[in-house]
Order: sequence, then structure tokens, then C-alpha cells
Amino acid sequence: MKAFVFETNGEPSQVLGLRDLPDPAPGPGEVAVRILLAPVHPSDLHIIRGRYGRQPPLPASPGIEAVGVVEELGSGVTTPVPGTRVVLLNVIGTWRQRVVCPAGQLVVVPHGVSDDDAAQAIINPVAAWMLTVGEHRLAHGELLTQTAAGSTVGRLVLQLARSEGFRTVNLVRRHAQIEELAALGADITLCTTDPDWAGQLIEATHGGPRKAIDCVAGQVGATLAETLAPGGRLLVFGALSSHRQTDRSAFEMPVFAPKMIYRGTRVEGWFLFHWLETTPLAESVNVVSTVLDRLNSGALRLPPAVRYKPSDIVTAVADADGGSSTANKPVLDIGGSF
Repeated sequence: MKAFVFETNGEPSQVLGLRDLPDPAPGPGEVAVRILLAPVHPSDLHIIRGRYGRQPPLPASPGIEAVGVVEELGSGVTTPVPGTRVVLLNVIGTWRQRVVCPAGQLVVVPHGVSDDDAAQAIINPVAAWMLTVGEHRLAHGELLTQTAAGSTVGRLVLQLARSEGFRTVNLVRRHAQIEELAALGADITLCTTDPDWAGQLIEATHGGPRKAIDCVAGQVGATLAETLAPGGRLLVFGALSSHRQTDRSAFEMPVFAPKMIYRGTRVEGWFLFHWLETTPLAESVNVVSTVLDRLNSGALRLPPAVRYKPSDIVTAVADADGGSSTANKPVLDIGGSF
């Protein structure tokens, strides 16, 4: 089989190569999956660079999600039967033609979900679901404040707000995004380049956010933490302010301790793979199945996928790294011609 492999951490253009490897065979309780499509996420590039919160032992293949077809069953496995389309849950190394994993970590894809959507059905949609419905347990009419509301996760949160009935206060970097997000159902949108955005946020939330999520960190995340209402909770799940940074200070989020102490607020880190590793498998499979059902019904919609041949890996990586002006998701057509 063909597989993308990196033997040391570094820039993808320098350390990532295409290798011929033996086809892996499934052992007891395992399944071999023929990969069709695998997204190229910024997180994949962080893994190659050695900067992600979960690093595989080297040498390794990148890829943190994919859609594929069951090809071979190991002993003791009866389902899913060969030919079934599946997504792989909590499996790293999907930029290769064939992957072997435990049968329990496969989730069957509904017929109405396209390959393009199934390939990107876990990382961003499951994070959006867990941060809102799972962790914050947002009830109908409750208010959620989120940073980077124009991001993929931010837009999925807006869709969930519509389907699940909660409301949103959205923070963005550019005024031009305010009208765009309003068309997507955002209730309130504020721009963090305004000098008094924190005061506007406190006023809009009638005393400060009680439930909030942040994937920017840095000063924006710190200011959001300082505005929390008494007993408020902020989940930090990303650090976009540190993107492509190497200086440690770029990763820091200076939190004003007296506000946390006197108001009893909570600022917590949240990482999808930590959730996957600490959650019973049946529960995480149920969440992924729920997200797939939402995709099947149209309640959730993902960015259009742009397929790249494996020979175009350099362009796919560049687009995932911010080189594309579109919001489309680059995916590797692993099941096509190498």
C-alpha cells in the first residue's frame, strides 16, 4: 500500500514523504479499512511539526480522521461487514490506503451522508456538539458566547443553536463578518477590534457571559475570561492567536486572578482527543452517530470539500495552512490514483 510517512518532526514540505508499505492485516477483534478520503486539517500539520497535544510515535502517518470502506475482518469480528462505509473514531494515521483498527472504533455512515461530509464528520462537528450540548448542556433559550465565530467550529455552533434552540453572542476579528454571521443566524455579533468590546459583551449578556467557549486564547481569551459573570464557565479548546508562532509567550493567556476568585468563575481547557480517551467508547460512538444523523438530516452542513490527488499534497498542505482564500476543506483522495 501507499502511505504518507514522516520520520522526524519538521515542516511538512521537508519531512513528509510517500512510502510503499506492506498491507497491514487485521488481528483478533480488528478490521482493515480501505481509506477513501482523509481531510488535511491544520491539526495534522501541527502533528507533523511536533506541536500538537497528541503526538504519535515516529515514524508515523498523519491524518486524524477519514471515511473508508471495510475491507477485511479479523477473527471474532462479524460486523461491520466488508463493503460497509465507515468513519474511524480516535484513530491517527489515516493518510494511507489501508488502516487497521479495533472494530469498536468504526461508526457506520448513513447512506444520505456524502463521502466528502463523512470524511470531516468527527473533528469539528463532534467538538461543536460536545462544547455546546455535551459540556455546557445548553437549554432552549440559553446564551452561549463564542470567539472565532466565523471559523468552521463557530459556524457549526450557529447551526446547532438553530437546531437545539440556544442563542449566541459571537466574537469576530473583522466588522465585515458581522453581517455575514447575522445571515447564518447569529443573535449578537461583536468585533474584538473595537476598543470597548468587553464592555459591549457585558452589556449584551446582562452582566457577563455565563457559558462561553474560546479557540483564540491570548489576550482575547483572557479578556473574555475576565468578563465572565459570577459562576461563569469558559472552555478553551484552541489557541488561534498562537498559529505558526514559536515564542512561548504567544501561547500564554494572562487571566486576572481576582475576578476568578471573587466571582467563582472557571476557565478550563478542553481537547477532543482527551475527551475521546476518557469517555466510554459506547458514549463517544453515540455522539458521533448523533452528529452523522444531523448531517444526514441537513441540520448540520460542513464546508465544501476540495479533493486533492496524493500527488498534489504540497498544494493541499498549503491550503490547510491558510494558503487558500476559500473556506473549503482540503481532503486527500486516498482512494483514487496515486
